[in-house]
Amino acid sequence: MREYEAVIARVEELARQLGLRWDPVVFRMSEAEEIAEVASMGLPNRFVHWYWGGAYKEIRLQQDKSLLSILELVLNSRPAYAFLRRSNTYLQNVLVIAHVYGHADFFANNHWFQKSNKNMLNEAERHARTFRAYEARYGRETVEALLDSCLTVAASVNAFERDPARRRKRLVYFLEEHAPLEPYEREVLQAIREEAEYFDLIQRTHITNEGWATFVEATLLRELLTAREWAEVCVHLCARPTPYTLGYALFGAIRRRRGFEGALAARRYYEDVRLIDETLTQDLVDRLDLFVYDPRDRSRNTQVDAVKEMLIEQKLYRGEPRVEVEDPDHPRDLVLVHVEEGRKLDPRRIALYLKAVHGLWKHPVRLRANGKLYTFDRRGLSTA
Repeated sequence: MREYEAVIARVEELARQLGLRWDPVVFRMSEAEEIAEVASMGLPNRFVHWYWGGAYKEIRLQQDKSLLSILELVLNSRPAYAFLRRSNTYLQNVLVIAHVYGHADFFANNHWFQKSNKNMLNEAERHARTFRAYEARYGRETVEALLDSCLTVAASVNAFERDPARRRKRLVYFLEEHAPLEPYEREVLQAIREEAEYFDLIQRTHITNEGWATFVEATLLRELLTAREWAEVCVHLCARPTPYTLGYALFGAIRRRRGFEGALAARRYYEDVRLIDETLTQDLVDRLDLFVYDPRDRSRNTQVDAVKEMLIEQKLYRGEPRVEVEDPDHPRDLVLVHVEEGRKLDPRRIALYLKAVHGLWKHPVRLRANGKLYTFDRRGLSTA
């Protein structure tokens, strides 16, 4: 890391001049495989599960693509830990360093991230040790089945939700409070829910967070790089995935209207829904070639209101079916309802989903969906 000490010091100096503030950042030089492993699990030393294998494979495929080969990874913790890839060129790692300070500033100042668990790095390692102890005591297959069920229902978390009545309708919170679980099972469910909320916050601010980091990166690099180096950097900036380019464009629009101070205020108070709703314009939709695709007639809707609705819906529900507890005030009967009856659910996925819920509820579970009532009990799935 010695060769980067001078540029890190210069980046910090420029960032402070812009008004950025952050908790300590610890950089670590790592191999591509290690970065992919941590990124697939979300945190180092997290519990082992089969799902991380698929995520690891996808990340390794991305690393092998030339324009997407710079994988930056920074953890929302105190201090923040950032990983530089050893196989990157010097210039590529300079890009990553500038990008990391954008993330670190966001972690320390964004309204939502200030509420996050900055000790989750240690908490996740403690959870992993606890799960291993339970495997030794109750059997690996038993704990793996429990983890499968907990991870399935954890998709219903919402780190932003503060209304008690709405929280009770979300399955994971309902089960944590009412399911007839053994003490160790409840502890595992609580741990998975805590980790899920940590990552849910990251997902609900993904565009804002990556956009701000890219915006800060570009602002800093204009001061750091030669004209030739800047031209090379622009190729990478333009080739990044949509959350980066969309967020970068939205913060650029805010700066043009309200100056850099306005961008600083937005990074403090905005999350993805507000950023998109208040900042996305028809001009940006056209410039970024955003659209809503209708597979029925293969049409593309490029109207800003339609694009906003699509992006906001993706953020609100993260692509998950909107399944809620029908009557959380009567916990003896667990009846779920799919609140988007216009969207059909795959019966095969319904069976797997209800099996996972039944593993925690341990009594018959019912789901109203597709105009039917699905029931899962010890005999399996039935419909009426």
